[in-house]
Amino acid sequence: MSAIPARRRRRKIAAIVTSGLAAMLLPGGLAIGTTSLLNQSGGNSVTNGATLEVPITPAELLVITNSRNEVATLAIFALAPRGKGGTIISIPVGASADVAKGVASRRLADSYVTGGLAAVKTDVENLLNISIDLADDLTVDEVTTLLAPMGVQPATLSQPMFNTAADGKTVTVLNAGSLNVASAQVAVGLASSQTGIPEATRLAQVKVLWGSVARAGVAQISSSTSEPTNTATTVSLTSVDFFSQLMDGEIDVWQLSATLITDAVRNPNNIDLYSIDEAEVLMVMASVLPSALTLTSNNIAVMLDVPFSSTSVTQEAVTRLAFLGANVVLIRHIPDVALERTVAYVNNSLARTEVEQFSSLLGSIEIKGEKNVIAGVNARIVLGNDFVAFLGSGTSSAAFTTTPAEPQ
Repeated sequence: MSAIPARRRRRKIAAIVTSGLAAMLLPGGLAIGTTSLLNQSGGNSVTNGATLEVPITPAELLVITNSRNEVATLAIFALAPRGKGGTIISIPVGASADVAKGVASRRLADSYVTGGLAAVKTDVENLLNISIDLADDLTVDEVTTLLAPMGVQPATLSQPMFNTAADGKTVTVLNAGSLNVASAQVAVGLASSQTGIPEATRLAQVKVLWGSVARAGVAQISSSTSEPTNTATTVSLTSVDFFSQLMDGEIDVWQLSATLITDAVRNPNNIDLYSIDEAEVLMVMASVLPSALTLTSNNIAVMLDVPFSSTSVTQEAVTRLAFLGANVVLIRHIPDVALERTVAYVNNSLARTEVEQFSSLLGSIEIKGEKNVIAGVNARIVLGNDFVAFLGSGTSSAAFTTTPAEPQ
């Protein structure tokens, strides 16, 4: 599937291609974790010799509405491979939708007013360059029921959470401080928003509440020794199914960063509109939901192995690879001690030719031949200590994230 023209125009980094691969790295948030999925025993050994098909990781979009029937919270439930645990990705409702040139800017939440759930799903898919398996819009009562299995969990809010009721009155729904929250309290917080107050003031509190849900997942990991179900074969998942499988394993939380848009050209009506970091989005999606990413380029597909517990190093590598035209399709955190040199394993001459050009922004790369043992991957790059050193001595990626010429 090709990216829509508006998405091509907005790219500040090179076009991104993806394939049906599942993820093994959560690059930050609460922690960086590793899941053994590709029979991997380390960065230099990923297979037993057979070509591997990595399981698909399903995704659900949750649209949580407030008492005024407006979107208060957006999140994606990304199931881990084989359907146990996963990642909750919190998305700012005020993020600027990916609109065509000449179309007025709008927030993701605005789509719900004019087009309902389907419109929000489309806008989120276009903005994050993904395909979503299931979308559901839930009221506070429905969220309470959905999250009931979380039990009671601790939460520390740095400030109160407010909601503007249907009659226009502002009420406090959660107080600041250390709390014990059950599904009802989490639901009322996620389904609250205050008219006229910037969304940025509540994003930290939303992440705390999702963190409480994630903590419950760790506490309720199933003790069953039976093999988990491969969710890629399940075609009728519901919100209850997603949450049940999410709660059956470790849950991580990632909240996409948001920057208020004050530019009169991009935000002429001065609404509460935010931009998201495209390199961060790519890093997160290639780590926890690469099977959902849509095709946008015919360039080689790159798998990135990162032996560093550093989100900034990972994002820097992703930004540079994307700018160079590489298609980052999978990111893994590997448990190995980093080697001194960055090594690229390629499976054909085209991949070798392209990887040879990467040294301008990645530093020295040792290129080795490797049989294609992972479907859809042409080159596997294992970052070394010399990449970190190159970052310390070279130019920041900020110098090369200017918008390229728009396609005709």
